[in-house]
Amino acid sequence: MADVRLGPDAARYWLAGQGVRVVAPFNLRWLLPAVCRNDPRRWQAVWLVSWPLLASGAVFWARGMGADWWPALAAAAFLVALPGIWGPVSVRPVGVDLPAMALSIWAAGFWVHGWWVPALVVLAWATYVKETSPVWVALWAWTAWPLVALVFPLVTWLALRPEVDPVTRDHPVRLRVHEHPIRSSFEHHRGQWRNAWFMVAPWGVCLAALYRPSVQVVVALVLAYGLLVVVTDTVRIYQAVAGPVVALAAAEVIPPQWLLLAVVVHVVWWREPIVG
Repeated sequence: MADVRLGPDAARYWLAGQGVRVVAPFNLRWLLPAVCRNDPRRWQAVWLVSWPLLASGAVFWARGMGADWWPALAAAAFLVALPGIWGPVSVRPVGVDLPAMALSIWAAGFWVHGWWVPALVVLAWATYVKETSPVWVALWAWTAWPLVALVFPLVTWLALRPEVDPVTRDHPVRLRVHEHPIRSSFEHHRGQWRNAWFMVAPWGVCLAALYRPSVQVVVALVLAYGLLVVVTDTVRIYQAVAGPVVALAAAEVIPPQWLLLAVVVHVVWWREPIVG
């Protein structure tokens, strides 16, 4: 444990790996704590494997959405280079966002290719990693059918009821966030709502998606930023939700001859972005 820096979320996954019951919604995210437990090497392995899984899944999904090869490859590069996907050090490697996103993008890819059985199997895994995965798969595949998988976290809720864990109970601020999420969100984000460096700049080249945005892009962004009223994190939340849709929209609007340069400009962080 000395080699791992645990933020509040990660500390709860660590407790869950010991069999300790934790607060909602962390009680619903049982799969990785059950597999990795308190072994840093397992968490590191999952984190490392998630990167090529996310990148390849993004290409697979983008092709299913009708993108040509070059925009699909560029979209994958845009996505994995987003600072919110990397996240702050407090969620690396003990975290669920990246593995859940990697599984979800493959579920969405299977869905848009019409492969329903593998889509449902992978979506079930993703849901046990993070309970919101069916919503993101529905958003990325642009169909409501994946929402049926929300039955999985419902069953988990009935089987693993939440309890106030020591990480939450013994820290007044965390307890307040747990008991009053909306109020805590507005307090935490005070002064940030109109901060373009915090709310806009982390998208980098993906801002090109705002040129003639589709309905899917608009819905993804509204949902992503709307979530900020109930959480205290920022960049890693809105980019985990809208990242694939925005990355693909940007790749498709940029002229093909400029895609390589756009990827280089996007991947190189000219100024260290704020990620948490």
